[in-house]
Amino acid sequence: MGGTCIELKQLEFRWPGATSPLLHIPELTIHRGEHVLLRGASGSGKSTLLSLIAGIHQAAPEQVFVLGKDLSKLSQRQRDKLRANEIGYIFQQFNLLPYLSAWQNVVLAQQFSPVRRQRLAQQSKNHEQLAKQLLQQLGLNTEDLDRPAHQLSVGQQQRVAAARALFGNPALIIADEPTSALDADHRDNFIEVLFTACKQHNITLLFVTHDGSLAHHFDRAIELNEINTARREAK
Repeated sequence: MGGTCIELKQLEFRWPGATSPLLHIPELTIHRGEHVLLRGASGSGKSTLLSLIAGIHQAAPEQVFVLGKDLSKLSQRQRDKLRANEIGYIFQQFNLLPYLSAWQNVVLAQQFSPVRRQRLAQQSKNHEQLAKQLLQQLGLNTEDLDRPAHQLSVGQQQRVAAARALFGNPALIIADEPTSALDADHRDNFIEVLFTACKQHNITLLFVTHDGSLAHHFDRAIELNEINTARREAK
């Protein structure tokens, strides 16, 4: 795999005005190319942890490292740039633009990232062809590629959101409950296709869910309540 993708060191985070921390994670390392499931119940701090790793919220110095960079030492603009270039995010609510087609939503991923555009330029096809090919690999039918996002089913919108995150081969994919609207067969197929795309480009996958039954798919499964000592100390 080679190298570290995510490293947490004595991470502690509390919201302003809170009397105790929401997160206190002494140590966590995720290697490049690793596929990791992070499980936690609602309210356990999963979304907050993801926002810290993605650089949306900021931790104290020397607590959160992504791709070897201490996020606390980066400006907001630098964190935005790192996120655009190297982090693909599959949102729980998808965040698609409703009146753009499926493939047009996918190509949005490279519009704010010259690094992703450079990677895509090395392939022989244009962006539309690449986006449509990726969507079909993720299970979208040909007739649905040009349909606006608001006309797609929830499951189809999830596939579009995943394709957008993967487009341009970022170093890290963060998936926040991406299979919640799929039945068991479609869920397992979606995960396998996502794995295949990540393996092809050595992309690290951090897959967050409350569903522990998915653990067998992954290189490693982590229980948030086991690594987050703040929860144990609060009891």
